[in-house]
This record gives sequence, C-alpha cells and structure tokens, in this order.
Amino acid sequence: MGVISTVQTSCRDCYKCIRHCPVKAIRISFGHAEVVDARCVKDGRCVLVCPQGAKRVRSDLEKAKELIASGQKVIASLAPSFVAAFPEATPGQVIRGLKMLGFSEVREVAEGAEWVAQEHALLLQEGRTNLITSSCPAVNFLITRYFPGLTEHIAPVVSPMVAHGRLLKRESPGASVVFIGPCIAKKAEAEESEVQGDVDVVLTFLELREWFKEAHLDLSTLPEDAFSLGRARFARAFPVEGGLIKSASLQVEFLSRDVVTITGINRCKEFLESFSLERARFRIIEMMSCEGGCIDGPVLSSTLSPYERRERVLEYTERSLERCEEPLVCLDPPSFRRNFTPSPVPRPEVPEEEIRRILALTGKFMPQDELNCGACGYNTCREKAEAVYQGMAEAEMCIPFMRTKAESFSSFLLTVTPNGIVLVDEDLRIVEMNPALRRMLGLVGKLVLGKRIDEFLDPSPFVEVLRTRQAVTREVAYPQYHNLYVRLSVFFLEKSRLLMGIFVDLTKEREQEAMMEAIREKTIEKAQQVIANQMRVAQEIASLLGETTAETKVLLNKLMRILRGEIVEE
Repeated sequence: MGVISTVQTSCRDCYKCIRHCPVKAIRISFGHAEVVDARCVKDGRCVLVCPQGAKRVRSDLEKAKELIASGQKVIASLAPSFVAAFPEATPGQVIRGLKMLGFSEVREVAEGAEWVAQEHALLLQEGRTNLITSSCPAVNFLITRYFPGLTEHIAPVVSPMVAHGRLLKRESPGASVVFIGPCIAKKAEAEESEVQGDVDVVLTFLELREWFKEAHLDLSTLPEDAFSLGRARFARAFPVEGGLIKSASLQVEFLSRDVVTITGINRCKEFLESFSLERARFRIIEMMSCEGGCIDGPVLSSTLSPYERRERVLEYTERSLERCEEPLVCLDPPSFRRNFTPSPVPRPEVPEEEIRRILALTGKFMPQDELNCGACGYNTCREKAEAVYQGMAEAEMCIPFMRTKAESFSSFLLTVTPNGIVLVDEDLRIVEMNPALRRMLGLVGKLVLGKRIDEFLDPSPFVEVLRTRQAVTREVAYPQYHNLYVRLSVFFLEKSRLLMGIFVDLTKEREQEAMMEAIREKTIEKAQQVIANQMRVAQEIASLLGETTAETKVLLNKLMRILRGEIVEE
C-alpha cells in the first residue's frame, strides 16, 4: 500500500488533485483519481486540496501501539515543529502526554538536525558548490525522479529524522524509534533501502493528536515534563525557512548571492527546471517542499497561521538558547552520510500522430480548438493528450467538450421528444420550454421565457413540489387549450434549483375512450332492444302454441269417447 491512497467512493471527478500535483502523479481510472506511488514525491498537496477528503495518508498508529505493547524500549523522536502543532499546550505538557502514552523516552529531532547542519558545513569546507540540502525527502524524490541529472548535487547527508534515529540506536541498542512530525514524505523516506531500519515507525502530528484523543488525554490539563536527554541549540529552528543555514552557523549576508533558500514544491520545481551549471554559482541551496518550511507541513494540523507558527518555533528556539545548554556531544557518533540514486520516472516520447488522434477524440482538430483551460488538471490540451497515451488520464476528462456534448444531447432530446417539457425557477419563471409543449399550448413563436408559469398554466402542482421537494404526478385537463388533457409530472432538480414539468398528451386517448364509451352505450341499447323483441316474439309463439294444444286435446277426448261407444254431444 502506498503512503497516499484514494477513497474511490468519495472521489467525484473534480480533478483538483491533478491541478495541484506538481508532477501529475495522479492516474484517472473510470473517473476516479489514484495516486501512483512510484511517481509521487509525497509533498501531500493533494491531501490538503481534496474537497471531498478522498485522499488518505497511510496510518501507522497501530504499529506504534504494538511496539509499546511489546514491552521493549520505545523512544519518541519529536520534530521541533511540535510547538506549533499543539498550540493549546506547552512543550512540557506535550512531552508529558507522550510519556503517558507509554514512550520510554521523549527526545528532540533537533539533536539529529545539529549533526546534519554540521555535515553540510563540512561539505562546503571541502569546496563543494551548488550543494542542494538533503533534509526534505519530498525535494529529494522530486530530484531523483524528475531531475535525475541533478542527483549528484544533493548533499550526501541523511535527514535530521534519520540522523536522530541513528544516534538513538547507537545510544540504546535494541530500542525502537518512533518519529513524530508534520511530514507525509517521511513515511516513504523511512522505507528507503539506504536508511531502512534507522527509524521504525513514522507518525504525523495528526495521528498523534488522534492517539491523545483515544487515550482521553487533554494536554492542557497535564503537568509539565522535560525531554529525557540530549542537547540542541539553533537546530530547533530547522523547520523554519533558512533554519539549516542558521544551524550550520553559515555567515550569510542579507543579499548573499551564493546562498539561496527556496520553499514551496512548485518554486523548487521551477528552480530545478532552470538550473544550469553555466549560470549557477551557488555554494548551497536550501530547498523545502512546504511554503515557509516544515511549519506548513501537510499534516501539521494546527489552528495557527503560518506566521504564528513561525513565531512560536523561533520563540521556543530563543528560550532554549537562553538556558545556555551545552553543545551536543557524542563520543562515538554514527555515520550521517548516505547516497542518492537517480530513479527517473519513465516518460516515453508520444508520437505526434497519437497526440492528434487523442485530441480529435475531444473535438480538437486545429490548434485553435485547444482551449488549454486547465479544467482537466493539465496545463495544456497536448499535455493531457500525452497523459492519455501514457495511461494516466482519460479522454473524457475534457470538461468543456463533455459539457458541449451533454448540452447538445440534451437539446436534441428536448427538441425531438413528443412530450412537453418546461423548466421553471424558484420564482416560478419559465427558464425553458420545448417545442412539443409550445405546440400543445399553441405558443409556437410566442415569447414565454422569463414569464411566470401561472400566465399559461395552473401553477399549483409546481408550488406543491417547490414547497415539499417531493415529485407529484397527476392527470390535468386544460379546457382553454382545445380540451387538452395531460399526465403531468413535476420534479425538483436539486443541483440546478429548477422545477421540471413533463406533460404527456393524453387528449387523443381521452377522446378514444369517450368514443369507445359511446359505442358501448349504443351497443348495450341495441342489445336491449333485440332482447325485448325476441322476448315478444317468444311470447307470441308460446301463446299460439298454447291455443293449438288445447283444441287438439278436446278433439282427442271426443274420439276416445266415441270409440268406447259413448254418446258425444257436438
């Protein structure tokens, strides 16, 4: 699992993370943004700008808890920016809170920063020039992956985090070290093969705050405590812009031309893009991916403004200098050197015919068709086309094209549908009326847009939906429009804040039903007449048959009496 991941269910096609990613390390797949770990420099801007909170930083909180639960010695290595991350508490209260969580010792990363600053000073004394400081892992990733030719200029020195981890493990063999700071990139740095094992777990201040909350620790109510051991002086200012140069005791004039400090990942990238040995005459270049330094780390989680954070760190540094602490001493220090190896991100050339083919997918056939609006997150249409070819983007990310396509399709549907459609705003004014409804109401060629719906129709269904936000469907007769009879459905469109009315013309069906009803009544009437006639005829026949039978019976009786010899009267 990478350091930064995406919650796909929360990712909603806004492309904001791509716009803010300095190296476009975001892959769009089926509309969702995915951070490509091998391309990512871990600056964390995408985490900060995601409006849906869909970008998540890997949590290592459980690993830290497991180390403490194991019973072994676990040392907290606390970055100096902690004084800005927990403004509600004093430094001593934060230290006390960490010890209550179970840490055996709480030490300052500034101890390691002192050694890192000294190593940079030594390199300058050796005559190195154009030396890029190596304390910011995000900058190191940026150089080794996207400017591999400049890797040789990175100072071969570990970061303060790694230096402190090595110091602590030299002092306490077998102990585990948990670094706590404002940086996401530190999680990836701790896993690099050159320094793996120097720090066991990396936590952010945000994770630490979560841990305090789980443990029901209110820092502001705790008694104060002090750091376990160690000495640190100027290096407590390390997280502030120019902190390394100050810690290294470099004599820098206000307008020095051979020492430069650059903060902000985009400014660092711009500097590296324009870097040229022919023009560069720098001794040392301090580069930090966060604006103003680590005090603006992506997971510092502070309510203070950047200026207040800077002031708080500097005040803390000044107070420590007033205590006249002895300089850091280590009789047998570990090595604070390391190597950086170029690991360039593959960027194959894209054939021109492929770029043209991909551009054509979004209606861009001529240079003037390329808006270069940046809505997709890329600076130009051609840059996005290259990303599509490389599998990092989708052609459908072109928002202007997709909008035009959607509007065109919607207009086509509104035009050809036999059903009447009207769009009404919350003031019941007509925004759109399609040709079918105009024909139904006899309004073809008449001005209706902007007028109130009640000038033409009974507004009560629209008023009901506007009040309840619940759709209604009913059959309505409009005798004023040639006995128009419709099935009316009204909906409220939440996103556009419009009411939509759909009219299905039932007039012909109603006329057919009336005609069928008349035919049924006529048929029933005729059937009743036929039945009456049949009954009359049957009755007449029955009457005739009855008289004939009676006469026959009388004659037969007379015949029988004659045959018996009886006298029969005529």
